[in-house]
Amino acid sequence: MSNVVPLQQPAPAMEFHLRLLTPSWPIDAYSTLVPLDALPALQREIEARLRPAKRSEVNACVATLMASTNIGPGIKDPETYGKAMAEDLTEAGYPADVLKEAVKQVRRDPGWFSSPAMFEACERLVEPWRKRLRGIAQMEAEYARRQQEAAERAVEAKRKAQWEAEAEARRQAKVKWLRHVGEQAHERLGDAAPLVLDIELADALIGRLYRSGKPVSWLNALAQGEQWAATCCQQMALAERVRRALEQGRISWEEGLATTKRIPTDEESVRRQIADMQDRPPQYLGGPPLESFWRALWRILRACECDTPVLPEEAAAATVNNLKHLTGLAALEDTRKILDRQVAEEWEVRLPKRATEEP
Repeated sequence: MSNVVPLQQPAPAMEFHLRLLTPSWPIDAYSTLVPLDALPALQREIEARLRPAKRSEVNACVATLMASTNIGPGIKDPETYGKAMAEDLTEAGYPADVLKEAVKQVRRDPGWFSSPAMFEACERLVEPWRKRLRGIAQMEAEYARRQQEAAERAVEAKRKAQWEAEAEARRQAKVKWLRHVGEQAHERLGDAAPLVLDIELADALIGRLYRSGKPVSWLNALAQGEQWAATCCQQMALAERVRRALEQGRISWEEGLATTKRIPTDEESVRRQIADMQDRPPQYLGGPPLESFWRALWRILRACECDTPVLPEEAAAATVNNLKHLTGLAALEDTRKILDRQVAEEWEVRLPKRATEEP
C-alpha cells in the first residue's frame, strides 16, 4: 500500500478493511483480522483523517455556522460567543472535514447557533474513526496473542513429540527385554515356557508381586526358569485377553468375569473360549473392567503362591469362623467347671488316704 488512498474515496480493499475494524462484537480468536502488514497504512490514513484543523479553519466554520443559523435570544454577544466556541473546538482537536460536516448538520437540525449542538455533531462524526483506531490496536494485540499462542502450541507439540519418542524408545527397550526374558525362559523350561506375546500381555497386568511378604520380580523368576512365574504369566496373559475383549465390547461383562474366575482351575477351556471371543464382532458397550475383575486376578496370583489382599467375602468368612469358635468355647465353660470340681473332690479324697499309707 505504497500509494495512499484517501479515505473519502476508499478502494474496495481499503473499504473492506475499514469494516473489519469496527465489528459488531469484540475482537477475539474467532474474528477476521485485517492483514497485519496492512494495519500500519490504515493507521496512517486514519490519523491523517483525524488531524486537527487549523485555527483559521475552525474560525471559518464557526463564522459559516453563525451566518447560516438562528441566534437565540440567550446569546447577548454572538461575536464573543463565536470566539469562545472556536477556542473550544480548536482545543478539542476536531478535523476540518468533521467541522464542515458538523456545520451542515447543525444548520439543518436544530438550526440554531449552539455550541453544545456543534460539539455533539462533531463527536458523532469523529467517533467512528476513533473506534477504527482502537480496532487497529485491538487487532495488533490479537495478532500478538495469536502469535504467542502459536509459539506455545509449537513448544507443546515439540515437547509432546519428544515425550512420545522417549515413550516409544522405552517401549522398544521393554519389548527387547521381554523377548530376552522369553528366550531365557525357553532355554530353562522348554515348551512349558510362555510365548513372548504372552509375556507382553501379562506385563500389562502384573505389577509388583510379593511372596511370603517379600517383593519379587516375576520376570526375573521367569528368566531363571521358575515354574510359578511361567504359570502366572500364562494365566495373566489370558486375563489380559479377556480385559481387551471387554473393552472392545466383544463379550458381556458377565461372561468376561465368569471366564476370568475360571482361569486358575480350567485353563485349557478358557483358552478355547478366548479364541472364540476374539472372532466375535463388537456388540456390547465396551469399557474398563469393574473391581470384581481385579479381585478375580487376585485368585490367579494366590494360586501361584503370591501374596494378595484378603477378599471381603473371605474376611467375612473368617469372622464367622471366629465367632463359631468363640461360641464353642463359651459352651465348654460349664463342662470345664464340672471337670475342675471333680478333680478337686478326687484330690481331697486321695490326699488323706495317701497320708495314712505313708510309714
